[in-house]
Amino acid sequence: MRRIPDCLNRLFLNSRALKLTYVPFLTLAALVIHATPAYSAKDDATLRVVVSSSEDGTPLPGTNVLLMKDDEIKAAGSADSDGLVQLSGIEAGNYQLEVRFLGYETHEEDVELRPGQNFVRRVQLTPSVERLEEVIVEGHEGGAHRQAGLQTVSPRDLRRIPSPTPGGDLAMYLQSLPGIATRGDRGGEMFIRGGTPSQNIIMVDNIPVTQPFHISSLFSAFPGSIIQDVDFYAGGFGAEYTGGVSSVIDVTLRQGNMNEFAGEAAISPYMASIRAEGPIETNHRSLLVSARSSLINHFSEPLTGENIPIDFYDLTLRYTSRLPNFNCGVTAMHTYDEGQINPLREVNLSWTNTAIGGRCLMFGAALDQPIDISLGYSRYNNSEWTADQIERSSTIDLLHFRLDREYLATGFPISYGLRWDLARYYTELDELFFHYEDFEALIANFRAFASGRWQPTEELTVIPGFTSQFTTGKFAPTLEPRLRLSYRPDGTDRREFSLAAGRYYQMVEGLSDERDAGTVFTVWKPMDTISDPEPWAWHGILGYRRQLGHYFETTVEGFVKDHRNIPVSQWTPEARMELETTFANGLIYGADLRLEYDRRPLLLLLGYDWSKVTYEAATDDLGAWVDGEVFSYNPAHDLRHQVNFLAALDIGDFTTSLRWEFNSGQPYTRIRGNDVLIPTPDEDPSEFPGTALTIYDKPYGARLPSTHRLDVSVEHTVDFSQRGSLQTQVGVINSYNRNNIFYYDSSTFQRMDQTPLFPYVSLSATFN
Repeated sequence: MRRIPDCLNRLFLNSRALKLTYVPFLTLAALVIHATPAYSAKDDATLRVVVSSSEDGTPLPGTNVLLMKDDEIKAAGSADSDGLVQLSGIEAGNYQLEVRFLGYETHEEDVELRPGQNFVRRVQLTPSVERLEEVIVEGHEGGAHRQAGLQTVSPRDLRRIPSPTPGGDLAMYLQSLPGIATRGDRGGEMFIRGGTPSQNIIMVDNIPVTQPFHISSLFSAFPGSIIQDVDFYAGGFGAEYTGGVSSVIDVTLRQGNMNEFAGEAAISPYMASIRAEGPIETNHRSLLVSARSSLINHFSEPLTGENIPIDFYDLTLRYTSRLPNFNCGVTAMHTYDEGQINPLREVNLSWTNTAIGGRCLMFGAALDQPIDISLGYSRYNNSEWTADQIERSSTIDLLHFRLDREYLATGFPISYGLRWDLARYYTELDELFFHYEDFEALIANFRAFASGRWQPTEELTVIPGFTSQFTTGKFAPTLEPRLRLSYRPDGTDRREFSLAAGRYYQMVEGLSDERDAGTVFTVWKPMDTISDPEPWAWHGILGYRRQLGHYFETTVEGFVKDHRNIPVSQWTPEARMELETTFANGLIYGADLRLEYDRRPLLLLLGYDWSKVTYEAATDDLGAWVDGEVFSYNPAHDLRHQVNFLAALDIGDFTTSLRWEFNSGQPYTRIRGNDVLIPTPDEDPSEFPGTALTIYDKPYGARLPSTHRLDVSVEHTVDFSQRGSLQTQVGVINSYNRNNIFYYDSSTFQRMDQTPLFPYVSLSATFN
């Protein structure tokens, strides 16, 4: 860390490239803040409504806000993740305001809107006594449905998946969705519709993070108990997201309880956790703290007969301040992971995430439009070492600033914003990394976007967008058009066609040895030379969603991703990590089907995905074991068939859940043979016996066997007071003890299997 100030000083004082991003950024940011007022007739008014729950003061995203006059709807809107709804261009006069949300009493009040003025109302909804009754699919008022690559995830969704942690975990839920693959249950890597882990955009409360998934792939840094919602895009994401070419995981954390203290403590053979939250100043300021630590390394051997040498923890803090004209929050997060994927190999892996950032949403009546400002810092480090080798590591330090606003042009709302990142990349390598040296780079990146929302009819909604970014070292700005569209033929939420398309660029690459599943060490570096082409991709998604009756919903999606200039490591016959890269093109296409029946007390969910991932690269660049001018292959994350089935049944105080998953075999590289390396003439063969080498065969020339697993849990909840409850859960991971292969380790000639039958009992005490 001592090197950071020197690098910053050199960059600010001497880099003409930085001035080309820093100065225009400040200029444009000032223009955005002092932007011209939204277009409207001078006699029109604007109403902003901020909706929260009277129980704990938290926002209620998806709330419907209606402005009525003479029993006719004059304006309507749905609350965003902050609970904010803005109704603009309203003729002055007297109206009736109605605020509706499923499970809460409808709020009604009379409002008087005066000409040319902005009005702000904070509304707290009271839970209705019927809100825990039967859930009807068509009653998800304002809730986001699956739509052209987008899945909005709620805490309720996470609780459906059998998990040894209270409230579930985001990682386990994402793996239940079609098109989401891991290479096993260790390593924390997530491949989304054919993309690699380094191609994903992951954010928490607007803070970019790099690897928030734990070394046990069953867990992430985001337990369900602290999540408000997650916008998950498997592709086709809008203009507000830049910097990745595959997917987006945008996490919004809950704010702490504004009205009373609450908490939870839990323990299981997998993990111990604690959560505490409460008001600092009632109804104005709150704090939420969550801490979790793994116990797998202590309980795995007595419960399964196998040692699982992994360790991880995560810490999260969220401070929230709520005043009449703005909401502000500070989020801090730290994660730590360490362990061995193959204990016989004795290769140690570790990574950490540290992030802190603040976000303020200002919506006072003095502003023509709300202003959303975020500022933060994040750091990611991953390392690999053995007892007799020097540690190697790669680090990213990122300082980021983001500003978002909206402009209303003749009834056509336009969202626009700016983002400026300053990133430091620092990597230390050892002698195993041939043809590569330690390096350090400091890169500035400037991004700007704009997107509109056009609704020419009640049935059709069109969201066009455009974004551009440029980076020091690469002065040509990118051109990235985006489009999302939805069409509801009957004007209701029961039937919908959706489409998403766009072009996406990425200015950073993560390099790892995909042939070796025994390591997830990744070297992160910017695309920092003008001669190297930037990775980019076209996405196209077409979806159809249909509700049948009140309780059944089906979704079908087809997708294609055309990736260009994917950085891939050159192939070498011997087993070693090679960071000399070449560029491949990838074509990913497929389709998935999702069926859901949700009528208390029964939930049934079935998902199926078929996809194909094909890479092509020039053989002169790839290296050994290939013939012809262009070589085509299916990389290690080519998952053809995937099936997920989930069932949950509530009977009294008991909830029984089961989840079955099936994955077809993924490609791997066979071993061709063994040899001995003697570095002559430096060593005498008569005295130096040489170093054993494993020789690879043609890359990805075979497939592993298919895998499948059944997880089961039974949960019982007892209320021991009006403010407290005890939850007991008994469950089994891999209940029929299937020997699912993880990978075959070429260094130790050992087959590594995933977690065997793993029983658990978890206890969770909650008070509020």
